[in-house]
Amino acid sequence: MRRLEIGEDVLAADGRRLGTVERIVVDEAAHAVTHLVVDSHAVELVHFKDAGPDGLACDLGRQDLARLPRADEDPFAEPGENWQAPAGYALNEFLGLAGSLIGQAPYIPPVHTDFGETDEVHEITEGSPVWSGHDRLGRVNEVESDDEGRLTALIVDGGLFEVPRRLPISRVVRVAGNNVHTDLRREELDGLEPA
Repeated sequence: MRRLEIGEDVLAADGRRLGTVERIVVDEAAHAVTHLVVDSHAVELVHFKDAGPDGLACDLGRQDLARLPRADEDPFAEPGENWQAPAGYALNEFLGLAGSLIGQAPYIPPVHTDFGETDEVHEITEGSPVWSGHDRLGRVNEVESDDEGRLTALIVDGGLFEVPRRLPISRVVRVAGNNVHTDLRREELDGLEPA
């Protein structure tokens, strides 16, 4: 396990300084670190590795970083009122994943991670928010799989007056914590097969 430090250097793929760790993003429901904020952008933990005394190494360059979501937009949110900063940290050094703030009291976010084992923090569950860029499309009602247990589709509920739609797993581009990101726009989702 490695302790994450606010202000530690982040090196780009070419070895140059990319920035510093500005904030730590935590999925409260999974009790795990999912992203680090570098130069105001949220970078998934899978892009980092320990660089020893030099800080952290990131497999991205400056242009890659600029294409990532900004940390001041959805699905990132300020910590819940129930959060308490761990010793040596301030609460404003954290962000939570919107939709995963479950309201336990008190909640102390983790500041340690095991690089290389971050896939375990990504899990699609009933109620997982579904996003297209910064637009929240709905939530997962049900997860469908084939006879061999492979994920095939998600049943997405867009709201009170929306018909649930079957989202093929091939249209899921990434999962961050329990947040599902698709390459479909809302109008394309509305055109999918009803569940």
